Amino acid sequence: MMVSTRIPEADMEDKALLELIYRSRPETVAELATTAHADQDEIADAVARLEQGGAISLHDDKIAYSTPVTWTADVVEREARAMRNTANEATARIERLVADLPGLLRHWAVGETSGDVVPVFVRHGPQAAEDLWYDVAREHSDTAWSVLPDLGRYLQSDPARTSRFAEMFAGKQSVRAILPRSMAADPRLVAIAERYASVGVEFRVLDDLPSWFWIDGDVLALPIEWGEGWPSSVIGVRSASLAELGRSLFRELWHRGEPIGGAEQSWAPLLSLMTQGVTLDAASRHLGINPRTGRRRIATAMDQYGVSTLFALGAAWGADGKPTVR
Repeated sequence: MMVSTRIPEADMEDKALLELIYRSRPETVAELATTAHADQDEIADAVARLEQGGAISLHDDKIAYSTPVTWTADVVEREARAMRNTANEATARIERLVADLPGLLRHWAVGETSGDVVPVFVRHGPQAAEDLWYDVAREHSDTAWSVLPDLGRYLQSDPARTSRFAEMFAGKQSVRAILPRSMAADPRLVAIAERYASVGVEFRVLDDLPSWFWIDGDVLALPIEWGEGWPSSVIGVRSASLAELGRSLFRELWHRGEPIGGAEQSWAPLLSLMTQGVTLDAASRHLGINPRTGRRRIATAMDQYGVSTLFALGAAWGADGKPTVR
């Protein structure tokens, strides 16, 4: 079915009416109707729609205006706030779903047969989390994302095992980990993070991480008991849809996190220039990077914020306290 992308006629008419208001500055609805050579009741309905959209305000039949910059900024702020609220509610729902999965999967595993479409894997022991990844996930994708609330285990890991992990991560296109903010106070953990960062692993820190979990390709791994920071019993499931559920939760946590040391995201300078009206290609050239690289960085920003348009990216970035992209 073909979806129309035409702007509704009523919206076009309201836009034309707003332009007339800006040019003629009528004081009342009656005066606007006279200027527009239109029925007063129809003009009153259109004025009500414009008021609802935030472009003008009406008091005792008197029309008041603010500049397009002012009311547009107000609308963007309101919409960005609504986006944040919606995102928070959606994240809470997703976390509840993910938290319920381990228990449901345990029951599923009991009745599993070799012909089941969704295989479930269970590992136990002090290195269960690592063993699961080694056994079922490490060679199946170009991405690996993890949430690691408890890093104490890494201080006890065999350096050779750590190096093997780093070597395998080096072969993936995107490896991300969200760590507790407290890790920055331990130089040993910082050194381990730097070791992994040297092979391209990206880190962010965040308070109040909900639980240990990771996603590697279409494998989602969870602790048997949701909320554990470093579990000794883990469960994994190979399912593209469940892995995407985990990625949705991860993306929201990643969005809230901060780069270790407060490093600036690679796309931030581009967006800073674009807020001044500079095009993406021109901003890329100004920063001495290839426009194609600039477009990739903006695509990464859109992925992080979970948006699909530059306008939505600007609104989301603005919601983080940054200027709105023009």
